[in-house]
Amino acid sequence: MRRGIASGDGESGTLQHFNFSFPTKESAEKVGLIQIECYLNIPATELNNRTPYEDVVLNKSATNFFNTFPVIKEAPLFEYYQQILSLSEKEFAYKSVYSKTGGVLNIFNPQIRESMDSELKTLFSRCEEEKEAIRLWKDRPSELWSNLPPKLVWAGGGKIERELILDFSQYLTRMVRRKEFDTRGDALITAIQHLRVWQFQPNEICSGMAPINAIIKEREEIYERKSAFFKENHIECDFV
Repeated sequence: MRRGIASGDGESGTLQHFNFSFPTKESAEKVGLIQIECYLNIPATELNNRTPYEDVVLNKSATNFFNTFPVIKEAPLFEYYQQILSLSEKEFAYKSVYSKTGGVLNIFNPQIRESMDSELKTLFSRCEEEKEAIRLWKDRPSELWSNLPPKLVWAGGGKIERELILDFSQYLTRMVRRKEFDTRGDALITAIQHLRVWQFQPNEICSGMAPINAIIKEREEIYERKSAFFKENHIECDFV
């Protein structure tokens, strides 16, 4: 199992870390990326109750965000913040979904590419206009992302999912502690099995809801907020 470090809640301006075990280097790195995606959707009083994502889009730069939260520049994941916040017009196109993590439900999935998206290919071939194909596609649950529709993958998670990824990281680490695996494949299959059990168990982080239901609910709320934000600011986006 791969060792990694996850960051705790940095809202107070401090950074807390803990060690965890994951079956692959890619999934261990994904923990940090999911945390950042979620953090960028959490409104901040320092940003006039905008989310970091909204602030960066409005300012067309992450400078104000980094200046407001200078502690992030000292974080081990700072380069990932820079990578994710390098927003361009591509962020507003349907293709941007393939750069998203898909969150904790997809932590062990491989990187998704457009060439793998058979549903979109089918719709492009059947619809007369590309916009119509995208409109239908974005709402349909996809096997590529554990049955999340593309619009919720694009929207990202929030405060609850950010806590849940840490909870699952600790849960998996407890489950596999001191276990030995013959192959990387065995370790990955075991991790996926633990994820599927964990995601349906009632969790106090989400007031007794199963994580899978809480994640979908939160992502739907984030999607609605992003949609309203884009419409209010007259920003064209394939997902709105």
